[in-house]
Amino acid sequence: MDQAMFTSDSVLELLLKTNRPPTDQETAIIQESIANTNAKLKTVETQISATVAHIQELKLQVEQAEIKLQRLREEEAAILETFAGHRRVFSPFRHVPEDVLREICIACVEGEIPKLYYLGSTPLPYTLAQISIGLRNIALTTPRIWASMKILIDAFHCYNPEEYDRAYLILAQKARKWFERAGSLALTVSIVDTSSTYAILDLESSEYGQLNILLDTLLSYSTRWKELQFDSWCRVPCISMIHIAALTAVDVPLLQSVTLRLDCLNSNTVFSDSEFHTIPSLRHVTLQTPHAVQMFTINWAVLTSITLRGMYHTNRCYSKSAIARILHQTKCLVSCDIVVGLHNSEEHYHTEIGLPFLKTLILDEFPSERTSSGGPSILDLIIAPFLEICDLRHIFLNLSLSDFFKRSPRIQELSLPCLQDDTSLSVMTKLLRQCPLLTLPAFIC
Repeated sequence: MDQAMFTSDSVLELLLKTNRPPTDQETAIIQESIANTNAKLKTVETQISATVAHIQELKLQVEQAEIKLQRLREEEAAILETFAGHRRVFSPFRHVPEDVLREICIACVEGEIPKLYYLGSTPLPYTLAQISIGLRNIALTTPRIWASMKILIDAFHCYNPEEYDRAYLILAQKARKWFERAGSLALTVSIVDTSSTYAILDLESSEYGQLNILLDTLLSYSTRWKELQFDSWCRVPCISMIHIAALTAVDVPLLQSVTLRLDCLNSNTVFSDSEFHTIPSLRHVTLQTPHAVQMFTINWAVLTSITLRGMYHTNRCYSKSAIARILHQTKCLVSCDIVVGLHNSEEHYHTEIGLPFLKTLILDEFPSERTSSGGPSILDLIIAPFLEICDLRHIFLNLSLSDFFKRSPRIQELSLPCLQDDTSLSVMTKLLRQCPLLTLPAFIC
């Protein structure tokens, strides 16, 4: 066969299908093909080598450029540093009017009551005063920043009585200076007593001399108190509790809001005979205590806002009949936040509760065996025709919510427990139809 009739591909394909060795003619054809391919391979390898060399040159140029860039950035930073003073002088913050800066400072402390510490963290008003010289003057001369204060009693550890005396004396001095900066504004005071070993002792006892100085300092401003929050974790009635229970309308003529959070079963001996909750100016009362709410003598008729949650975290909440009797005594209630606890054996209260001015209702009702099976809920008693905000928690949908919504047709914001199944969804749909003005429904999980 003529060599011209063979190609390297056909020869190679033929040989790969057999085990015989190639003939001289076939060998020559394949070697000729390999020679051509080797020439092409050498050309490509030469180009690869040239490209790799070019890449190495580029990498070197990049490294040199990065070094130059770093040097330029360092030079730029040095130049900008020389302008730091100029930038501060022309800062837009300097052109913010002083009254706007005061409002900014006020907004910073409005979220929660600033804490006064003996040692450690810097109170927020003083933090604002540390930002700049100009802002320091504004912060220290804006009374509204200093019109609220939380102070913790026995929230620090000292090794001997002398150190405690020094700590309370320093706190008393800080508190006085704090309230002096508030000018003549009404004050919000929060006292948290974390002590757990106090006993009822002589208030003039030298053992508690400096603590009495601190309490006397706080009480010296009581004629300006607008809101008082008192938290006590004491196992027995403590000195601060005794001081507060002894307050009268003469001592706190401006007092409008009182919050008591007591974790002491024996504190009823302090507040049961106290006139504190009958102060005529009171409009809002919050009680979070383990005691029966009846032990507190309160003029419910004048209150516009009440919060009765018992000891929620220990499930010691007020009974439905106790809450119902209190609501029945109110005359101008606008806001109500209550927790109704588990009391299966209590006497039943069936009198309707008319709340003609109520706008906000927050209710946690833990169903008893009767309510969980469709028995009466406190909602069955409440008539609130002008209710606008309704937040119901731990409520079973098989309670008579439909009738309650019919009696409260002006609800605009509604929060209900999460749906558990498709049946609840259909029930919920029917309930929502009872609220024609509803704009903000929500479900609590």
